[in-house]
Amino acid sequence: MKEFLMLIREDIEAYSSMTPEEMQKDIEKHVKWVEKLVANGNFKGGNPLSTEGKQIRSGQNMVTDGPYIESKEGISGYYFLLASSLEEASKIAQGCPSLEIGAILEVREVIQTGE
Repeated sequence: MKEFLMLIREDIEAYSSMTPEEMQKDIEKHVKWVEKLVANGNFKGGNPLSTEGKQIRSGQNMVTDGPYIESKEGISGYYFLLASSLEEASKIAQGCPSLEIGAILEVREVIQTGE
């Protein structure tokens, strides 16, 4: 099996405007989806990400706060998926509950460096 990183990009403002009940339902959907991935041998790991962070830009020798409040979209979390191909990993990703609330998923193969 190959390893794939699935990044979840979504409207951070929309997620933060959910009621506690809506957030709980969303979390429960993710837990059920992960349980299915584990049962099928397609899950390696994953976590939500904080909305706070830093951006480092090449050539500017500068570290700034980011992602910026002005940008609505941000990476809210990630999963490591196990699949035999990018096509299979993409099909697995189509079951992610974040799609129901307008997320955009990016799935990329992790290149093994032999370490």
